[in-house]
Amino acid sequence: MTMTNPFNITFGKEPISKINREVELDEIKESFSYDNPPSEVYILTGPRGSGKTVALTTLSEYYSSQSNFICVELNPEIDMLEQLASKLYDKGKLRKLFVKTEFNFSFYGVSLSIKGDNPLTNISTLLEKIFEYLKRKEIKVLITVDEVVNNAYMKIFSHEYQSIIRKNYKVFLIMTGLYENISKLENEKSLTFLYRAPKIYLNSLSLRSITTSYQEIFDITKEKAMELAKITKGYAFAYQLLGYILFKNNKKEVDQKVYDEFDELLENRVYAKIWKSITNKEKEILKLVSLNKNTNQEILSELNMSQGTLSVYKKRLEKMGIIDTKDRGIIAMKLPRFSEFIRFNIEIE
Repeated sequence: MTMTNPFNITFGKEPISKINREVELDEIKESFSYDNPPSEVYILTGPRGSGKTVALTTLSEYYSSQSNFICVELNPEIDMLEQLASKLYDKGKLRKLFVKTEFNFSFYGVSLSIKGDNPLTNISTLLEKIFEYLKRKEIKVLITVDEVVNNAYMKIFSHEYQSIIRKNYKVFLIMTGLYENISKLENEKSLTFLYRAPKIYLNSLSLRSITTSYQEIFDITKEKAMELAKITKGYAFAYQLLGYILFKNNKKEVDQKVYDEFDELLENRVYAKIWKSITNKEKEILKLVSLNKNTNQEILSELNMSQGTLSVYKKRLEKMGIIDTKDRGIIAMKLPRFSEFIRFNIEIE
């Protein structure tokens, strides 16, 4: 019988083999357990392929198992308020709340008929009625949004959510997003609550944990597993990708053929998109770093750039998860084989 590959390279799909991020996620779980939580909103951020969606799925599954929670996932590309009302109505078993008939309200295939002294006239009023009911039943709501974007639906939802938390409803929000998309939303003057929301940056996975995983799955020595782990640099997608390629090809170590497939898939699935999203100046900096001209002095000299300007670019590239500047004055690539990707592009050009 053919064994199922324990690694998965499809974004958004939870792999069989995964490394937990309990340290980062425990902060959210602890916060949401308080009667008066320090924050009802958390943002998971990190570069493409850092495991944001898997982390969000882990949290959603955890709260879905709690009897006093309803979990609702929203798509930021379509009307988020109508999605929220529709899913709460369905998951919250709220049909008893809308027994009387008079006012018709239809969305997403759900048709409600309601009458009373204060008939519903819009989606906000409907949501308030739902949250009032859930509050009386001591039921909390977790809303999740994967890969937020700066669009009209997100802005309208954010305004409504601010109103919801001001009224002390137990409604929590966890979002994931790339640094550049989160930054655009934060810069909206009317959405300052997002700027204040705690951000959990998904750092590199533990090389020790990756080593243990590879050692167990491939039945190899700790030393060989450690060499594999080093190749990934702790990058979540690289951990899955390298394991996937080795398992698929029934190999336990990396040869040139494995490197070729590894580099090609990194480029097609992630790196080409990252490269497209950065500015020309940032590309110039990264090209120099890929050629080992990675000190501040070398870059300033090559690009005729001021120290202040370089600092701005470095800060942005670091927040995007592309570089590491922990060694003072030296820039290091944080993404595995990103230098090789850039050098190949230089040769093509």
